[in-house]
Amino acid sequence: MNKRVKQLLALAMGLALLLSALAGCGSSSSSTPAASSGSGSSGAPATNADRETVNIRFSQYANSTDDAEGMANDPIKKAIEEAVNITLEYDTGIEGYDDRLATEVAVGAAPDLFPTWGSAATLKKYAEEEAVYNIAEIINAEPDRYPILYKIINSDEYKMYNKMYTGDENAAYAIYSFSARAYPAFSGVPAYNTAILEEVNGGKVPATVDEFVQFTQNAVDAGYSGWWPYNNKLTNWAEIDGTIAIPNGTSLRTPATYDWLWTGFMPDDEAAIGTADEHWSLMTVSDESKEAVRTLAEMYANNQIHNGVGTLVDEDDGYAAFNNGTLASYGYGYGYYTQFKKLYDSWMNAHPDDGSLADLTLGTALQGDAGWLKVYDVPVYVGAHYFIPTSCEYPDRVLDLVEYLASNEGQQLLFRGIEGLTYTMDGENVVYDINEFVNINKSYGYPNPDRCRYMWFSYLFCASEMMLDLENNDWWTAVTTPYDNTLDWAEGETKEAYQYALDTVASFVDNVYVELPSYYGLAVLDAEWADTQTALFEITNRYLAQLMGGQLDIDAGWEQYRAEFNAAGGPELEQAVNDAIAYARETYGT
Repeated sequence: MNKRVKQLLALAMGLALLLSALAGCGSSSSSTPAASSGSGSSGAPATNADRETVNIRFSQYANSTDDAEGMANDPIKKAIEEAVNITLEYDTGIEGYDDRLATEVAVGAAPDLFPTWGSAATLKKYAEEEAVYNIAEIINAEPDRYPILYKIINSDEYKMYNKMYTGDENAAYAIYSFSARAYPAFSGVPAYNTAILEEVNGGKVPATVDEFVQFTQNAVDAGYSGWWPYNNKLTNWAEIDGTIAIPNGTSLRTPATYDWLWTGFMPDDEAAIGTADEHWSLMTVSDESKEAVRTLAEMYANNQIHNGVGTLVDEDDGYAAFNNGTLASYGYGYGYYTQFKKLYDSWMNAHPDDGSLADLTLGTALQGDAGWLKVYDVPVYVGAHYFIPTSCEYPDRVLDLVEYLASNEGQQLLFRGIEGLTYTMDGENVVYDINEFVNINKSYGYPNPDRCRYMWFSYLFCASEMMLDLENNDWWTAVTTPYDNTLDWAEGETKEAYQYALDTVASFVDNVYVELPSYYGLAVLDAEWADTQTALFEITNRYLAQLMGGQLDIDAGWEQYRAEFNAAGGPELEQAVNDAIAYARETYGT
């Protein structure tokens, strides 16, 4: 059935429903819900209790719906349904999930509310094809019904993103879910086995790249492997990059579609960032990177880098080597406090009787020829888009659900749960019952005791899964200052581990973290560059693995690598990235 036929059928159905005085809506993206679905008999705005009860199918990646009994008894699901006067049907998937959703959108069978991963190209495509509703038209038609959403979509910042996506600042085709954290997150901070650190280094935590390399040599001399930098089959170079390369003023990485577009770049002059003189150089195949890889190859050959990196299961094998006392140090994003706790949990599981936090020492970011490791970051960016497809029969009711979840009542339900069940109040302090949260979430495949939030809708508005105050703040303030409740529910040794990592990172983070102007988050490349990025990413992975592993001579192999990288579009991509940043600065910069 082609799109025009579907539209005509939907229009006919809508007219029939209207004539029979039933609530409904058309399938055109420019239509709005009939007044009868949003108003009471007196003509005044209705409450959700007065509106038609509908079933809303909500989709989210990677949850589970196998436990029918647990889902039926889910008290948070019931509370949402009662508050909005709807029934909820959960939809999920992992393998092929994105492709399946795209197919469902194309054939008019998509869930009533579903996310994608924040791809600008996908949003533009859906908008151009009229596959999703322009929710601004629905919200602006009834501002009293959707007061929070009305405030959100009419903010200057929201309109700025609208303009970036479609050129029309007043057309909003999605709820933008922003990734933001209460604390900076970055790689390049090793953690150490305290006993080995004391044995081979007198307990001194390495402060520079040279000191760290020497530490790994000392460990090898004493019979240990030196370092396990998290690297999944030698395709994830972030940890190695942050520990060895970036402090020396370079980067081994290459831009990839899932990362910041300036990944692999270094600013020519940090002081020029934010001005017309800013310029970034792609360092992937630079002479400086060559020397960093020479260091890595020597370390790998000498077991200063564990020889299982890239060939074993990786994370689990790395933890096993660390926990059995044969590995001196481990690196896996420990610049962020929750990542450090993963190492702590693994250690304690391996040493349930005599393990303690003192057995682990979190290091610092390292300094090199260029000074401190530098992390150039935009603290907030779009992590997901939530759409209402034009095949949905009741977009107004879906927006009633979204409005409720944006309210403080809705946010507290998602991130605190139900008072008396998942939490109680001690004055102004929230006291969580983690076990009750686990009992709810385990029905959906998440028996994680470190998760005091509801599995479903936790990414809506905030892709880093933190509570927002959208009622009392403007949208931009709310999404850029999420509330991290981790320390509220953590207890005992868990809280101690979190606080230790936070305090350690706080001692050096101001030397490391460089917040870029917000317009960097709006710098995008045209879709045509995706193939170039993919090709360069493949070339880098292939050569770095061979160079570090000793299959290629550093000097001869590097020239071969550089030639292939440049021929595949490296210099042209550098220019395109700088052009994209300049355009974002000129268009959106303040």
